[in-house]
Amino acid sequence: MRKDILQRLAEGPVLGDGGYLLELEKRGYVQAGPFTPEVVIEHPDALAQLHREFLRAGVDVLQTMTFYASDDKLATVGLQGKVDAINRNAVQVARQVAGEGDAL
Repeated sequence: MRKDILQRLAEGPVLGDGGYLLELEKRGYVQAGPFTPEVVIEHPDALAQLHREFLRAGVDVLQTMTFYASDDKLATVGLQGKVDAINRNAVQVARQVAGEGDAL
């Protein structure tokens, strides 16, 4: 059975992932500036691959790519009405990859 976050914390340090925006920008999937997480619906495979790389590096917790995924932020780049699709997809991709290993 997979350990929950409290069990992991009781055992010692818990490693999280990070650097999604910078790495996805380096790979050409997002552009610096008015960042929105549209990569979640435009390039979900690229996001899943980055999650897998963090998983292989030994993280305990994967984040969802939902930073700035709100109606007001998405409207600034013409993606109003996409908040639900982006957030649901971000959670689905992170959960799927976490399930491939032992991450939360």
